[in-house]
Amino acid sequence: MTKRSINHCSAKSLCASMLLAVTFVFSGCTLPPKVADDLLAKVTPNQQPLVSESASITVQINPEINNYEKIDASVRTSIELALKNTNIFGANAAHPYRIDANILGASQSRVSFGSFEGTLQIRYSVFDPSNNKVLDQTISTIAGSDEHYLSGAARHRRSRAVNISKNVLEFVDILQTKLKK
Repeated sequence: MTKRSINHCSAKSLCASMLLAVTFVFSGCTLPPKVADDLLAKVTPNQQPLVSESASITVQINPEINNYEKIDASVRTSIELALKNTNIFGANAAHPYRIDANILGASQSRVSFGSFEGTLQIRYSVFDPSNNKVLDQTISTIAGSDEHYLSGAARHRRSRAVNISKNVLEFVDILQTKLKK
């Protein structure tokens, strides 16, 4: 190899490295949100609230779960959005229904060339204003990303959001059925 061809290879290598770095920076900046509001909007809203009282939401997470992604905050936001979109609860905040969501398990593939499929298990307890238990249900879901991102971090994040949405929407569906009775 001549000195000129070595310099030419070094320049190509440097350009390729810079292009890769720029791609990672831009793909990292365009991560999807931690909540899949597009999926949470795919519900049929009630014409009128099923109950006149509002709802207060408490989310807890098993301390053995690594919560660096703030899974509990994403679950809380997802429940709030799903309930708002379905119009289950009214505006009377004097004596609200209480919703307790306890995240029992959450796992997700660390490495994937596909959808980063993961599991999520949440126990939902709902109490009426008189503190009577209306619902006590554990919901387990398995889901992965429904979008194809170049960045693995983006697919991982979307996968978590999809799984949370799937779990929350199942809860809201069960709650609606229970409150309509």
